[in-house]
Amino acid sequence: MNTVTANGLIVLGWGLSVYLVYSMLLGPFDGRLCESTCFGMLYWGALLLALLGTILGVVQIIKRESGLASKIVMLLGLLLSIMLAGVMVIGTLTS
Repeated sequence: MNTVTANGLIVLGWGLSVYLVYSMLLGPFDGRLCESTCFGMLYWGALLLALLGTILGVVQIIKRESGLASKIVMLLGLLLSIMLAGVMVIGTLTS
């Protein structure tokens, strides 16, 4: 059950990240349905889902209850977490 939960959280995190990028590239800022607050919520939601899924994936690997597919999905969650954290660091350093 935890493996399915971890994989689902990571997939949802990737989905939110893709939607965030899509929303940001949709057009001029005045015509968008999603503005600054919405972008922030999408960003933090994607980061939270990626981190929770990665943590649950690591727990499953430690318990040795996961297969190769779960390990790959956990690595994708870790990659997403690193990318989103990198965006946060870059944004903090440039502001």
